[in-house]
Amino acid sequence: MDHTSGGHTSLTPETGRHRADLTFIGAGPKTLGILLAIAATADAGSGLRIHLIEPFPPGAGRIWRTEQSPHLWMNSRTEDITIFPDEPCRLERPGITGPTLHEWIHGPGRDRLAAAGLGEEAAALDSQSFASRRVQGHYLAAAFETALTRLDAEVHIHRTRAEAVRRGEDGRGFAVTTATGTVIDTRVLVSAQGHLDMHPAVDDTDLAARATGSAGTGLYYQGPGYTADLDFSGIPAGAEVLTRGFGLAFLDFMVMVTEGRGGRFDSASEGLVYRPSGREPVLWVGSSRGISYSPKLGYSRADVPGAPAVELRYLTQDRLGTGTSHLIDFTTVLGPLFELELTYAHYAHVLWKRRIEAPELLERIDDAAKRVLAGSPPTDGEREDGTRAGFETIAAVARQNLVAQHRADVAAIADSARQAIEDPADLFDLTALDRPLENLRCADHASAEAGVRRHIEDHLRRSADAQFSADLAVFDALVKSYVSIRMLVRAGRISHSDRTEFVEGSFHSLFSYIGSGPPPIRVKQILALHEAGLVRFLGPGLRVVAGATGFTARSTAHPEAKTFTHFVDARLARQSAEKAADPALESLRSAGALLLEDTAHAKLCTDESGHALDADGAAQSDLFLIGPAVSGSTAEAFTRPHTGAPVFADNERIASAILDSVSAGSDRRELLAG
Repeated sequence: MDHTSGGHTSLTPETGRHRADLTFIGAGPKTLGILLAIAATADAGSGLRIHLIEPFPPGAGRIWRTEQSPHLWMNSRTEDITIFPDEPCRLERPGITGPTLHEWIHGPGRDRLAAAGLGEEAAALDSQSFASRRVQGHYLAAAFETALTRLDAEVHIHRTRAEAVRRGEDGRGFAVTTATGTVIDTRVLVSAQGHLDMHPAVDDTDLAARATGSAGTGLYYQGPGYTADLDFSGIPAGAEVLTRGFGLAFLDFMVMVTEGRGGRFDSASEGLVYRPSGREPVLWVGSSRGISYSPKLGYSRADVPGAPAVELRYLTQDRLGTGTSHLIDFTTVLGPLFELELTYAHYAHVLWKRRIEAPELLERIDDAAKRVLAGSPPTDGEREDGTRAGFETIAAVARQNLVAQHRADVAAIADSARQAIEDPADLFDLTALDRPLENLRCADHASAEAGVRRHIEDHLRRSADAQFSADLAVFDALVKSYVSIRMLVRAGRISHSDRTEFVEGSFHSLFSYIGSGPPPIRVKQILALHEAGLVRFLGPGLRVVAGATGFTARSTAHPEAKTFTHFVDARLARQSAEKAADPALESLRSAGALLLEDTAHAKLCTDESGHALDADGAAQSDLFLIGPAVSGSTAEAFTRPHTGAPVFADNERIASAILDSVSAGSDRRELLAG
């Protein structure tokens, strides 16, 4: 048992039955944030018995566990990561503060990392570096110890998995059974498991069945999953592998079967050169875009002194209103305003940087936004003819007109920009930014592959050149718009269908492509592997058809098809509570304790404080749901410092609701006992 200055914590023997005031299923970064918020409440956790069920190291959890490949990195710089709230956060009470990842690495974490054998790696990291995930795991583990030290509570850690949950015998609280047979009777239960494993989609199941059932033909298929947990040993050296997906999961797969198999990257005059081990496969990669995610910019705001600040102009509370009186349409309102936010940020920066006097360009963007805000389509409460069919027709026509008006405004803005700005590289086109190879058409694969490579090289050069620092303004506007729209989701201002199709579909895809890209060195590694013949580019518009002899890939960029016997889906499965392969949630759902949305990729429903809604829509004061599979939940756990990120206020709000529920449960039991 390890004693702390507050209460005490122990790795609990996995036998018998235990009683708890509060139990968390999942003890990764999300739970860590809640525990820090609880610890910041004076005397709130005093005397509590808290149980944590987590098979991976607490604090770090599965994704950031300290025992994983050193080749798996973060995609944010060390200076851009904190698990602790700071000055700009709007909290009701002082939060527990602490270092950013960069400050921790070169301060209190130095000895810990050295003891873990990571001292040399840590010493080479500066504020602009991208640390390995195991370094981040140690940072989160240290923050977890800080939370335990500040909690005046009895904390028990179960390094196992929750297998079943049922209501307590008196209808209050829950009994949680772990994989080892331990039972925890708890007053309040919090499910905070992060990204859940999903049951395979129908298409993935068919592909896996085809590969499994055709041992004689040697077909291989690996479905979506977290790369660190997947076994690629079945892919032999030299095998040509169809790889669907060109995002971060692809990069993880790429390094696992290259560097992870003994190859190495060396510096060269114009980038990197790859020295193969001879054990690598050949990765043929394609996707809908056909290119890798945008590399992180190679400069910061400090490199652009005097640049105009980027603040939201249209996706703001005063423009969009408050409350939940009506939903905001994504196609005709939020999507257009988002495009105009990025357009304004780009051109305000370009005009400043190039010293161009063209105020009419910015005024034109503002005028377009005013038309969007003034032209919201009719909602369900605004029917004029009394019939749904008539209303739907009116609404459809109105939407078409509004979309057409916005496209006309965007075209007029582009014309105005071309008149004021000489360099075509300084123009902004969101559609071209999102799908740069949409119109690529070549006579053969070789020509298309050369086009993909040129685009990746050009994009990499531009990302390192502060002459195009308007890209940084666009990035800032993107991040702020993303946060604003996620807050609208949480406030219930966006319909479930719009959230599923747009916010978590095309909009999130665009955000990930522009805002969640890899370190520039990863893109250099792609190019080095391509030069070595180990990464090949299939092109955009990738389509895959499974046949008797393999998996055939086609691209919209060229007419040639290629068939493979090895196929890897390099992506994470989309989060859907309905498809979650989690026994604890499945047992709660079968007992009627969970309500799912009536939509594709359904999420779990909660109230604004995180209380789970049961099958009848009633809030349960003793059951909380947090994470990516929960509607309206803030998925991230750590964030960029000094940005006033809403995650910390969310943690405080949910922690207060949890403590209220624990207190109410305690009062009920004392009353019954009396």
